[in-house]
Amino acid sequence: TCTLLANKQELLENVKLIHKPVSLQPRGLINKGNWCYINATLQALVACPPMYHLMKSIPVYSKSQRPCTSTPMIDSFVRLMNEFTNMPVPPKAKQALGDKIARDIRPGAAFEPTYIYRLLTVIKSSLSEKGRQEDAEEYLGFILNGLHEEMLTLKKLLSPHNEKICVSNGPETQSVNEEEDQDEQGEGSEDEWEQVGPRNKSSVTRQADFVQTSITDIFGGHIRSVVYQQSSKESATLQPFFTLQLDIQSDKIRTVQDALESLVARESVQGYTTKTKQEVEISRRVTLEELPPVLVLHLKRFVYEKTGGCQKLIKNIEYPVDLEISKELLSPGVKSKIFKGQRTYRLFAVVYHHGNSATGGHYTTDVFQIGLNGWLRIDDQAVKVINQYQVVKPSAERTAYLLYYRRVDLL
Repeated sequence: TCTLLANKQELLENVKLIHKPVSLQPRGLINKGNWCYINATLQALVACPPMYHLMKSIPVYSKSQRPCTSTPMIDSFVRLMNEFTNMPVPPKAKQALGDKIARDIRPGAAFEPTYIYRLLTVIKSSLSEKGRQEDAEEYLGFILNGLHEEMLTLKKLLSPHNEKICVSNGPETQSVNEEEDQDEQGEGSEDEWEQVGPRNKSSVTRQADFVQTSITDIFGGHIRSVVYQQSSKESATLQPFFTLQLDIQSDKIRTVQDALESLVARESVQGYTTKTKQEVEISRRVTLEELPPVLVLHLKRFVYEKTGGCQKLIKNIEYPVDLEISKELLSPGVKSKIFKGQRTYRLFAVVYHHGNSATGGHYTTDVFQIGLNGWLRIDDQAVKVINQYQVVKPSAERTAYLLYYRRVDLL
């Protein structure tokens, strides 16, 4: 087992992410329980090229080779990606006949990924403790954090002398690839440095030690949160994310662009007092410090009330197939470093929530299929071809919940 772990870690250390899309024969997923939130997430991850290539680069181990595994999540996702086989991409000339080819797409046999469902019991999951059970966004966080943690464990096992691996902190490399959860900065101490920014204002930046993994290389971004207080230094914190949380409650927010602008708007923080109990005026602003190759936007449709209940926001939010992250959303220090191609994204999957209630409902996914040069709608085991307009057009019975984008310069 130790040799297998070493092999796996060596593979992960030397892995070069491949962003080239693959034409896979689509397969539906059989749902015999309440697994639609998992199935919808799995289809989006299968449609994510760097994730597919990463898992295909790790060998499949049988039960006899590894009776008790220390990486159940990696093993299960390797197995999942190996359930899908390549399908030839039609030559360019034929692609113009999109509709004709579309009808020729024959999905493979649907299957039930029970080994993925089992992970919920193998890995102690707090997935259903937050009041909203079976949430596709929470589940995505559970998967990405779980894979990231297993990769960190492999690193520690194989380089025990390296307590902190590849920690490169300092004003030059302001990366914090740690946990998605912004409250838990993972292990390691916080580091601080002072920077003199524009107009000779100095600010103190805090960040945690970080260790990169292939998962943070695909999905990991950072936001910079700055607190401004009269006559004192600006205080900035760098926070890692796997999904960018977008508040859509305000009536003014009708599009993804509105939600992104609202995310970076400066807001005043009320009721803040100093040690001497004096009330002071402070404000806070969030900006995007680092954009990941795969950007997942979470439209926060489930709003928790003070009474402990939860309501679903049913309003329509417009989202584009091609999304440009404007320079205004970036942190001052990176505006000139991130070129247009590195902040322009294309949609490749949408996870929808159906129904008006926050406590029940159903999840489905639309994914872009390169062999089709078009879109598929996947509802558990049902797979059907749709056109792009059906992906972005508003619908009464389903609302977009998670938007999966990938950077166009990597397409």
